[in-house]
This record gives sequence, C-alpha cells and structure tokens, in this order.
Amino acid sequence: MTLFASTASDDPPRTVGRSGARLDVRSGPLRTQVHRLWAHRLVRDEGGADRFRLFLVAAVLTILVTRAFLHMTGYPQVGGGGLHIAHVLWGGLGMLAAHLMSILFLGIAVRNAAAVVAGAGFGLFIDEVGKFLTADNNYFYEPAAAIIYAIFVATYAVVRLGVNRRPLSERERLVNAAQRTADGHAGSPTGGEWPTRIREQWRAVLADFCQRPLLRRWTAPAIALFTLFSLGRPLVLLSRDPNLPNVIYATFASTAFVLAVLGLWRSTRGRSATNLFEVALMIELLVVQVFWLLDSEFAGILPVAWTVALLTVNRRHAAPAMPDRAT
Repeated sequence: MTLFASTASDDPPRTVGRSGARLDVRSGPLRTQVHRLWAHRLVRDEGGADRFRLFLVAAVLTILVTRAFLHMTGYPQVGGGGLHIAHVLWGGLGMLAAHLMSILFLGIAVRNAAAVVAGAGFGLFIDEVGKFLTADNNYFYEPAAAIIYAIFVATYAVVRLGVNRRPLSERERLVNAAQRTADGHAGSPTGGEWPTRIREQWRAVLADFCQRPLLRRWTAPAIALFTLFSLGRPLVLLSRDPNLPNVIYATFASTAFVLAVLGLWRSTRGRSATNLFEVALMIELLVVQVFWLLDSEFAGILPVAWTVALLTVNRRHAAPAMPDRAT
C-alpha cells in the first residue's frame, strides 16, 4: 500500500490501494475517498442478512437452553481434580469450527452451517460474560442478562444500519450472480438458499395471520396495555429513589406509554398509528427492556419476547403502506 508523502500543489496525485482503487489527495475530502475505497473492496452477500438471522437465533437459543439446562441440573461441575471445563471453552471451539468451515470449504450449505455453529459458539461464550467482568468469576452476576441483551441489540444495529441499510448495488448483484454460479458447481442448490425460503414462507404465513380482523382490532390496545405494564416498575423505583438511572428509566417508559396512547387514540378514529406504535415499541426494545433486564435478570426475557411479537405484528399491519425492511 502506498502512503501519502506530500500534499503540496506541485506534487502528483498519490494513490492508495491496488486493483485500480485510487485516492487522490487533491480530489476531495479524505473521508469521502476512504468511503469509496471501502465500497470498492467490500461486496455484500445477498444471503448475508438471512445467515445473520441464523446466527442470532442460534446464539439466543443456545443461551436459553444452556441456562435452563444448568438450572435444572443444579449447575454441575464438568471436570475433576480441581478442574472445571467452563462452557465458554466449548463456545470458543464452536466459533473456531465455524471459522475453519468458512475459510476451508465452498458452497451455500457450508456458509449456512457455519452461521449456525458460530451462533451456538457465540451463545456459549457470551453466556459466561459475568465471569469475565467480576473479580470472583461470578456466573450469576446480576447485570449479565442486560449486558448480553445490549450486545445483541448493538450487533443487530451495526449490521442493520451499517451494512444492510441500502439495497445491493449493480456491481454487487453481478458478483452475487457469479457466486451463485460458483456455488452450483460446488454442489449447492441454485434455486435459492433455504434460510431465504424459510424467511419468505414465514412472512407469508405471518402476513396472513396478521390480517385477521380480531388481531387487527386488538393490536393497538395490547400495545397500550403493554407500555402501561412496563411503566409501573420504573415509577415505583423512581418514587423510592429518584436517582439518575431511575429518572432515565421512567422517562423512556413514560414516553413509550404516551406514544402508545396517542396511537390508540388515532386508531380508534380510523387513522393510521403504526408509526407511533413503532417508535413506542422501539423505545421499549432499545431502552426500557435493558433496565427491565437489569432489574429482573433473565426473567425479563419474557417482556422482551412480547415486545418483539408486538413489533412484528405492527410492522405486518403497516406492510401494505411501507416497503418491507431487510435485516
């Protein structure tokens, strides 16, 4: 890589990179040029969003299954003679296996399997975050559930907003077409990846389910009632101790409730309120539920699941009026 040597007006333009990727120190802001170089180098996979979902689902299910299994078995010690083989080690092996699969083999089936194995490995790894953050290696560290949840939310936000916020470019579509041809020669199916087919079938079933009159009638009241339920705990905590975290907790919970009530008022008058409900539920998902998990630990996963369900139904109701969103 050639580095910039000078920016004097009599110096020739300097380049950075290879394969025709050029940065001209006199052609515009460096940030813009670096962005163009970045876009030139990275080509997104058209099936990447679906594999990312596989990764997330595998990771979340692994955490839930691991916690449930350990609770039912009394948290057994694996090993002997003063040794304990923590499941973080199995998680590391899972992530290593997924990495080796992705760099050693070709084909859609391998990439899908690697996403699942990587998700399971990451779930085993991040489940023991409490041990990494405490001096006494406390697996039952109370904020662990909120930390794990925040990591998943941040990861999703990075992928959704930083990678998949725009459609594939023409160049990326051409490269993906060539990749599909290569996958066909590698023995992978060329008629579409099974995660994509499952997603499309799931959306079709969900769209049909959400169009039922009873569900459409009760979605708005359910969202309002849920935000009211979520508001109770922060108000109690605020009345007991008006510190800054409780003020923030109560403020966001109150905001979500007000937006949901406004949405309910609009919906009773035959006006669209899906945008208000969307904002209210996103506030719940990104802020309020983090505090809920801090307070309730892993028992708070039920309100999170309910929030996701309401958000999904609300988006299905809005689907005819707005384009579907990619991950």
